[in-house]
Amino acid sequence: MLSNKIACFLAFVLPLIVVAAADPTTRVTIHEEERFCLLLPPNQGDDIADSLEESVSFCTSTTPQVRYAKEMPSGFIKTFHYAQASDLSYSQVTGTIDPAAYSLSASDTGGMASRMLPSGARCLGYRYFIQFVEPNEGVFCIRCCHNESDCPTDKADKGCQMVVIPGDYS
Repeated sequence: MLSNKIACFLAFVLPLIVVAAADPTTRVTIHEEERFCLLLPPNQGDDIADSLEESVSFCTSTTPQVRYAKEMPSGFIKTFHYAQASDLSYSQVTGTIDPAAYSLSASDTGGMASRMLPSGARCLGYRYFIQFVEPNEGVFCIRCCHNESDCPTDKADKGCQMVVIPGDYS
């Protein structure tokens, strides 16, 4: 009988410990249409894919829920378009970037961040997320989801546009 109580306690407490242990510098959010955060390399000019494990949060404006975020580099986000599923199962932002604003190489093909990489990364208010920053294409996308199927990390080799996160990239 005691072992069932311990098992129930651990089933309740262990997920709380995992969330509490998440690195607060790897949080992203789509807080509202004009306020969102992305994960970028910690240093200007670093390669996106090579820096995924060390990437940190950059926000378009002050976001109290992402306390340790850096300010988005001036001019990095050129355009952005917010969209939300009609059933509220996900929110997303798609758009264009100026890689030079963060000294990213125009030949950098980018990479994907998700709740699995970097370790401890998460999108506030959602269970899953997927994000791409593709300097060679001049685009970015992020989608935060309640359902894993809305954030298809198995299509990481497809990039942002039309396949993983259809949206407005103008």
